[in-house]
Amino acid sequence: MKNHNKYFVLVLFLYFIHFCVIAQGFEKISSRKSGVKFQNKLVESQQTNILTYEYFYNGGGVAIGDINNDGLDDLFFTGNMTSNKLYLNQGDFKFKDIGKSSGTLGKDAWTTGATMVDVNGDGYLDIYVCYSGKGDASSRKNELLINQKDNTFIDEAEKYGLADTANSIQAAFFDFDLDGDLDMYLLNHNTQVINEIDFDAKRKDRNPLAGDKFFRNDNGVYIDVSEEAGIIGNSMGFGLGIAIADITGNGYPDIHISNDYIEPDYLYINNGDGTFSEKLTEYLQHISYYSMGSDFNDVNNDGLVDLFTLDMLPEDNERQKLLYGPENYEQYALMVMKGFYHQNMRNMLHINQGTGMFSEIGQLSGMSNTDWSWAAFFTDFDNDGWKDLFVSNGYYRDYTNRDFLKYKGDYYFSKARAKEKADTLHLVTSMSSTPIHDYVFRNENGAIFKDVSEDWGFEEPNFSNGAAYSDLNRDGSLDLVVNHLNDFAGIYANVLAPEENEGNYLQLKLNGEGSNTSGIGAKINVYIGEQQQYFEQQPTRGFQSSVSHILHIGLGAADNIDSLKITWPGGKQQWIRNIASNQLLQLDERKALDKEAKPENINSSIFTKIVSPIPFKHVEAGYNDFKRQPLLSHMLSPSGPVIAVGDVNNNGYSDVFIGGTSETQGKLYFQVSTGQFLESQGLDLSDMKGSATTDAVFFDANGDGKQDLYIVNGGYHDFERDSPELKDRLYINQGGGNFNYKANALPNVLSSNSVAKPFDLDNDGDLDLFIGGRAVPGQYPKPASSFIFINDGNGKFEDHTEKFFPEISTLGMVTDASWIDVNQDGWQDLVVIGDWMPISVFVNQEGKSFIGQTAEYFDKPLVGKWSKLEAGDFDKDGDIDFIVGNFGTNSQLKATDQGPLTLVYADFDGNGSVDPILNYYYKGALVPFMSRDELLDQMYGMRSKFTDYASFSKAKLEDLFSKEALKQANKLEINELKTIYLENKGNKFLRHELPVEAQYAPVFTISVMDIDGDGNLDFILGGNQNTTRLRLGMIDANFGQVYLGDGKGEFSTVDPRKTGLAFLGDVKNTAIIDLSHLKILLVGINNQGIEAYVLNSSLKKKP
Repeated sequence: MKNHNKYFVLVLFLYFIHFCVIAQGFEKISSRKSGVKFQNKLVESQQTNILTYEYFYNGGGVAIGDINNDGLDDLFFTGNMTSNKLYLNQGDFKFKDIGKSSGTLGKDAWTTGATMVDVNGDGYLDIYVCYSGKGDASSRKNELLINQKDNTFIDEAEKYGLADTANSIQAAFFDFDLDGDLDMYLLNHNTQVINEIDFDAKRKDRNPLAGDKFFRNDNGVYIDVSEEAGIIGNSMGFGLGIAIADITGNGYPDIHISNDYIEPDYLYINNGDGTFSEKLTEYLQHISYYSMGSDFNDVNNDGLVDLFTLDMLPEDNERQKLLYGPENYEQYALMVMKGFYHQNMRNMLHINQGTGMFSEIGQLSGMSNTDWSWAAFFTDFDNDGWKDLFVSNGYYRDYTNRDFLKYKGDYYFSKARAKEKADTLHLVTSMSSTPIHDYVFRNENGAIFKDVSEDWGFEEPNFSNGAAYSDLNRDGSLDLVVNHLNDFAGIYANVLAPEENEGNYLQLKLNGEGSNTSGIGAKINVYIGEQQQYFEQQPTRGFQSSVSHILHIGLGAADNIDSLKITWPGGKQQWIRNIASNQLLQLDERKALDKEAKPENINSSIFTKIVSPIPFKHVEAGYNDFKRQPLLSHMLSPSGPVIAVGDVNNNGYSDVFIGGTSETQGKLYFQVSTGQFLESQGLDLSDMKGSATTDAVFFDANGDGKQDLYIVNGGYHDFERDSPELKDRLYINQGGGNFNYKANALPNVLSSNSVAKPFDLDNDGDLDLFIGGRAVPGQYPKPASSFIFINDGNGKFEDHTEKFFPEISTLGMVTDASWIDVNQDGWQDLVVIGDWMPISVFVNQEGKSFIGQTAEYFDKPLVGKWSKLEAGDFDKDGDIDFIVGNFGTNSQLKATDQGPLTLVYADFDGNGSVDPILNYYYKGALVPFMSRDELLDQMYGMRSKFTDYASFSKAKLEDLFSKEALKQANKLEINELKTIYLENKGNKFLRHELPVEAQYAPVFTISVMDIDGDGNLDFILGGNQNTTRLRLGMIDANFGQVYLGDGKGEFSTVDPRKTGLAFLGDVKNTAIIDLSHLKILLVGINNQGIEAYVLNSSLKKKP
């Protein structure tokens, strides 16, 4: 009896656990219960397969809308080799198949996308259906199924001018010219292979069967105006995704097109005159390579529309190594030069800065790797006031498996040699098939998203394509509908259990004037206290799909909306106040008023860009460091321009030195009383030809009261460990603007250095030097030597490193340092940072030696890719704190205490070169970051160990080398990648996180000043790194960030719309100078030059 009771209790417990899990996510409704038995079944054959039609596995779409106006959204599915199906919603997740009776089954052709839209303005949703596939063009005529208001439809595409025969993927209807009716963009794709040699020619030609098209609605008839509207219609565009939104704020809808393969995406800016201009490169810094589904939405609740695009990068380590191809940096650079722009294979989240620029932070957000993905849309599934992300996923066969591609090539070659016909179906079935689960990401704060796929019920692997959302049962939460390949369509009921007093919502039904009855293009702003949300009514979303026309707004704990503003297409506006939550609210355009014109806020920014007073052009030599060391994660040669500021002629004005490269010499500029800068003729740098300047500093080296110039030389380039170009230089100020090179002033040491910091080490009244060494050229990550140079008082320095600080010579790859009296004993101590180094503290023993006391000042080592150290009393407690620049978290590289980023290096293959093996933790194991191709580029001998990609995909670090080899190798670990604030507590430094924007990109420069005049120190961050290896891609989301301090160690990010900063490129240095009575921010951008921004508050001050 007791055993039976135990069994009964166990069953109840398991049932309870199961119920709780379901109640916290989505419940998949069985086809038996729902009545939705649609399956998009594919039958592979010799004639029809992925090798004969490359979009064979792209799947079908979903269109959702209320076709009979009964208040419940109905479902339409498209099938590739099966009939389309229309299901009538009968409530409680029960649907009736009316495909045959409604006349919507379609024809015997390859159906792709579908859109529900009221084309004729009669108040009933019609259905536009797209066709593609190989075969006769007449079979590809798209259908416009006009709703007869009795649950039947008639195809009237010919009548409306929309029976197009191109290879179509999706159609989007919107009012592009704001004339009150709906126009249409038709997204098409090519079906032919194009050779690279033909790229240029094909890009210039319009192709009627492959190129995209745009149709203007002229009194109910659609006219193809593609060419005159500025729409690109060549055969290079393999269109997969379309997203519509007004990103410029001029009232007119703009268009983003996702293109598969090498043709870049298109971003069409609506000019408001019936034309578009393609301006992607002006708004986005880089894009997805195999772009698929996309979505425009405001993900961070700042009132601006952001952009998300999908690609194919897997989350799984093994699949990454199986599917990722070889890199060719020169080929990439050539493609960029030819106009194919910067593209990388990963999902991308472009955050709208409101300045005409977008910051791409997909990797920081946690949403960059979702495998072969299709539909993407943001909406608030848990009603907490933040839009979450759904991603449909899966490709029926692993078509890009590197081993299969090799096998395919060998197979075709062997058949050709034997003069036999290839068995295409054999090749197809040789491919593996790997289902992947769909992804759901919960929006945590507008920048960081949490993968809740398993928690919310999407852990089941499948093959999903088109998807859409709707509140199917009108319970106030959004449900999901997914078109699966070779399986029943998925109906997912939202049963997320909201927290107590949370989970409120508002739904909007828009009733537009004229023929745009759903108010497509309308904009909604919702205000609750200090919070806002922004929406645009654009039902075409995801991939080959369209969502419910009922707008859904999650409100979290708010019972009431303070105000709601709707801006209808054409500009009319309505304000509605004090709206109760948890209702369906109808908004009628007829009640709207003309928009009131508001005066623009002129010159409200903190800075204003001006013509640079420093006409210096920085030119890099163009070295490809990856050729020298194929396993580098980023190049080391690009380092400038360096900016050093000082008053060299004692006239009270800021003078500026700009460092040169191995190709161009640095220059010194004198400021004169008129506020101009004149190039000095008194500094001869001809002896530095071939050197690359990595730092420079003005200080009085010989005690004569004049500023001398120390120039640090370093870099990677083609230098050797002891190349003469690596020698630093000291130029003595002779007065009158003249400098003499003092050849014997410095010890004869050669090292690739990064930084020079003058200080009085021994308190004897003159300035000594700390010289930080970076990396030995060609042997990364071996550190170059660092030095202590002691001044004899007359400007002659001797190397006293061994006497004062012997361990500093092998300190690490130093990037910056600062002298402060950390223990308040009157002697300057040294804080040092570097690449793969801990933030290190060395205490001065009264000028006799230094003792490392990092452990005493930090609770744990903070090891990072540190790049910049800037001091200031940010909490106003009388001691010196630090802002410390790091690599950031917007990359594929991740590091924690439990899973540190790990670099193991040695000459593993005994060929005389250093082999740096980058590793990361995946599922508790240390695995190599590089691909098999990258490893073989560095160590060709590994080919015999890993004969195929499959074997390498399973390899851990311990599988690459013997235990003995790993034991003898050097090992570095990083546990911190964030840029941080270090608070000085007297006997400790405390780590504090900065706002998330500080992690957008690597930080290379920090300028500290009181920007807003409140007496508290603020700071500016600059950085970016665009010389990474292709797999990492460009990390360039920082356009210049301003952080305001409160004097207590807390910082707030200034809205980019208010900073006035617009840094583009790799910012390596910034400096604040006085120009007459003005404060000027100088910005040194690698391979560009010097930009300048004036602090607007200084404009108001009289000289």
